[in-house]
Amino acid sequence: MKTNRNTRRKVGGIALLVIAGLVVWRLWLPSESVMRRSTALIEHATAYQLDIDGDSALSFAPDTTYTPAVWINRLWLLPSCLGRLASTPYERRTSIPQDDFSPRLKDWLTRELAANDSILRGLRRQRGELRYYLRVHGVQDEGYAEIYRYTQRINAGIDSLRHVDSLLQKALKRRDAEVRLTTHYTVVYRTRGKLRREAVDWTNQGENDSYMRFRTRSKRKPLTAAAVSLWPWMKSVREQYFLERYAENGFKACRKPQITSLLTVKSDASNGFLQNSYTGYGVIYAKGDIEYAGQFRNGRRSGAGLLITPLGRRIHGLFAADTLYSGIWTDAEGTYNGDMNRHGMPTGHGTFVSPSGVRYEGKWTEGQRSGFGFAIGPASLLRAGEWERDIYRGERLVYTSERIYGIDISRFQHDIGKKHYPIEWDKLRITQLGTLSRKRVRGKVDYPVSFLYIKSTEGTTVLNKYYADDYRQARKRGIPVGTYHFFSTTSSAKKQASWFLKNSKVLKGDFPPVLDVEPLPSQIRKMGGEEALWTAVRTWLKAVEEATGRKPVLYISQMFVNNYLPYAPDIKRDYPVWIARYGEYKPDVRLVYWQLSPDGRVNGIHGDVDINVFNGYRKEFNSFMKRNETEPKSLKKNPQTTVRGV
Repeated sequence: MKTNRNTRRKVGGIALLVIAGLVVWRLWLPSESVMRRSTALIEHATAYQLDIDGDSALSFAPDTTYTPAVWINRLWLLPSCLGRLASTPYERRTSIPQDDFSPRLKDWLTRELAANDSILRGLRRQRGELRYYLRVHGVQDEGYAEIYRYTQRINAGIDSLRHVDSLLQKALKRRDAEVRLTTHYTVVYRTRGKLRREAVDWTNQGENDSYMRFRTRSKRKPLTAAAVSLWPWMKSVREQYFLERYAENGFKACRKPQITSLLTVKSDASNGFLQNSYTGYGVIYAKGDIEYAGQFRNGRRSGAGLLITPLGRRIHGLFAADTLYSGIWTDAEGTYNGDMNRHGMPTGHGTFVSPSGVRYEGKWTEGQRSGFGFAIGPASLLRAGEWERDIYRGERLVYTSERIYGIDISRFQHDIGKKHYPIEWDKLRITQLGTLSRKRVRGKVDYPVSFLYIKSTEGTTVLNKYYADDYRQARKRGIPVGTYHFFSTTSSAKKQASWFLKNSKVLKGDFPPVLDVEPLPSQIRKMGGEEALWTAVRTWLKAVEEATGRKPVLYISQMFVNNYLPYAPDIKRDYPVWIARYGEYKPDVRLVYWQLSPDGRVNGIHGDVDINVFNGYRKEFNSFMKRNETEPKSLKKNPQTTVRGV
């Protein structure tokens, strides 16, 4: 009996020692390594869900929040994690009471549809601009790839919104549609140097607890993670560890990090960096405020980090050798994403989007658009080309043999002074693009004449006596040919149209007839102003279109485009244009041809010649020619007499 009693005492003593050891062990502060490995983040992803007939149809108003968490043991004394975590609580979004919301659901759906339709109109308008650009440009043009990629994004956005639209329309017709709040929880943890994610469930929902508790659906803890007891050591897990392991998201989760002096690697913003060997996530303070929170390597900023400028701009940037080189910032003017200089000014390639949706992508210098870039928005035209000091200059073409060149001629290519020069049609070859402006030419200028326009008439009395023979010679050699009329401000537009139709040819395969409008401001005032001018122009265009079945082209200068075309939006919309602009930049308007110089040189023609370039490459040019292969209306009516020629 005595022996048994002694044995029991020994066993009890051993048990007490074990328990005491466990208590001491659990009360002993875990190592920094354990503390670091116990950290994780909980991602709270919430959204409102539109349900139709009990099925999820649409999610909207998404929001994501991160909170710091640690892996915990269920039992204080024993390892018992099994995928459990504890996280700090946060102010969660509230659900929508259906009794309160249901009467307003129809109004909300109607508003969403209206908003969607507005966005769709803007996207479709952008798509139209972008498609036109891609149609008349090629992969060899600067910026083509960027504009193509953005077009694909716009197409995807349109498809997505059309799908949303159909769901909203469906919901409007159903009485069982309802809206509910959905929340998905994910643990983000680091293992073997890599970030991993796993879905978790909130296990103490509805309970009065100072922590939110979660558990992985696999009911397992990562092998490299360490678990701590919820009490008392969870509060000892310093926020420093979250910043070191989870960088920007760790910073968001902790919100107001209390960083130890170990991580404060700079004492003042003006003193430069201390030469220490710290590597990891740290914070720089300047006069008590956070200036930088992010990655360090050997005591210098390296990798991702948050920079707060003296003016309060928050830049989520990338650093190398202690220097900012790329990042994202948002202010009242919009959001920038791209290359930066060390001061956070856009420099290099980047994208800026304004609150109204106007987007610029391209090159920057010291915060200003400079170099090639393109800008477009829901209510603005595409501007793709060169920018200088934040101002759009225009598109600078590179002239190569791949482009389509043409010329236009009149009697001045035959009669120069008192001398007459015949055109040597078999020698025609463009050898110079003019000297009035700088041009970027790749290779030798030795281009075929791919199309030709000939002046036929002017006003109601002037005829080009060389027109008929020039027209015949061009057709004989297979050169696509068109005819133009020089507009007079002193003659009846209707009579001018009749004079042109009487003395010009418009045959199958010919390019559209052209109205050349070049009045001086004084002439416009004398005829009654802009309204009178455009009334006359419309009369000529409609008369010739009705007679030939071809929509005429309007020839005007860039100055005329800027000063007078805004008074005739219908003509800008309904008629193709041919722009004369002798600068280095392409006209900033949709066009068919661009007259880029009046002083070009062509083998076979004496003196200066107007040089034109078609707005597009061979594929677009062939498509344009096909549209002119139908017989003009006048031919169908009277195949014997076309439109009467000279």
